[in-house]
Amino acid sequence: MNILENPWFFISLWMGGAFSAALLALRFKFPVAIAEILVGAGLSHFLDLSNPTEWMNFLSKLGATMLCFIAGTEIEPEFFKQTWKKSLLSGIFSFFLPFFAISLFTHVFFHWPLARSIIAGIALGTTSIAIVYTSLLERGIENSSLGKTLLSSCFITDFGSVLTLGLFFTHWSFFSLLFGLLALIILWFFPKSLRSLLSFLKKSPVSEPEIKFIFFMLTFLGFLASMAKTEPVLPAFILGILAANAFSQEQLLRRRLRAVAYSILTPFFFMKSGFHISFHMLLVGFIPILLLTLVKTSFKIFGVFPYLLLEKHPIKESLYGSLLTSGGLTFGLIAAHYGIQTKILDRETYSLITLATLFSTLIPVYLAGILLPKHEILKEKEVVLKKELGEYEEEG
Repeated sequence: MNILENPWFFISLWMGGAFSAALLALRFKFPVAIAEILVGAGLSHFLDLSNPTEWMNFLSKLGATMLCFIAGTEIEPEFFKQTWKKSLLSGIFSFFLPFFAISLFTHVFFHWPLARSIIAGIALGTTSIAIVYTSLLERGIENSSLGKTLLSSCFITDFGSVLTLGLFFTHWSFFSLLFGLLALIILWFFPKSLRSLLSFLKKSPVSEPEIKFIFFMLTFLGFLASMAKTEPVLPAFILGILAANAFSQEQLLRRRLRAVAYSILTPFFFMKSGFHISFHMLLVGFIPILLLTLVKTSFKIFGVFPYLLLEKHPIKESLYGSLLTSGGLTFGLIAAHYGIQTKILDRETYSLITLATLFSTLIPVYLAGILLPKHEILKEKEVVLKKELGEYEEEG
């Protein structure tokens, strides 16, 4: 029997790769997600693992679903209530301008089929909440007017990207509408009962019933989404948003859930995202990758920069915020991952989109850091940074 078919060897290889990625990220100070993608690409090429097994695909989907749920819980309910109306226009422009620009550009100039162009538009129209939050936190401005505006805008942007993916690629039928309605009913009652349920479940802290309940909700909604022939990430993100208020009061639960997700599940998603990358496309497709990066970044700036100026932020801060919103990993990779699993994307176009997602995250965020260097942060801010940075680095 081929040694790679032994599940014990394969899972040790997988977790060893995730551990190696964590070491690389610590050594070179870049996001763990990028390191896991690169390690996954390396395993795929050197061990000929380009065709993952069914259980690997499932764990990858579960990791993506968990990521979307956690991203939804990152919302701060109080300031979002205060700023969402102001940030609505910015969030809409932040997603839809690059979405339409990339979709049109790839359809007209690359001659991609419409479905492939839409996937590219969704993947490159997103913004990483983790990257934005971490950068604001490092500068001690997460509670400033600029920080609140950017974070509220990010939530609207990401909701738009997940909703667009669900709407465009749902196979509408009577049964999809029926299962979708059932999911909406569950989501409606979920926040009304969550807080009291969490208080009751605390009576048995050793068995972690709260985390089991979250996994039950995510997997059951994933079942309903699969029966409705749509993506499980959409109800997972909405569930996270609805749970945000309760999670804001349950920081320990949030940390425990992240520990489970980031140590076991998300490496399956990020490393499998690297499985389908062709290193050959990094050479032959370098110009298209740069073009996609340029189009995305330009339209992100065009969508966010004028709004920040209208909100009376200085030009330097407005440009900083615009560059920061260009960074997007998780939802971009989820869209690309969906594309290759459904065979809308082939390996070459998947590689172009994924590499453009990485480039359009690293370059603008690096330029934003140069434009607005870190301010002196109060000692208490440094304590918060040490506590929080590890929580957000996985996604962004």
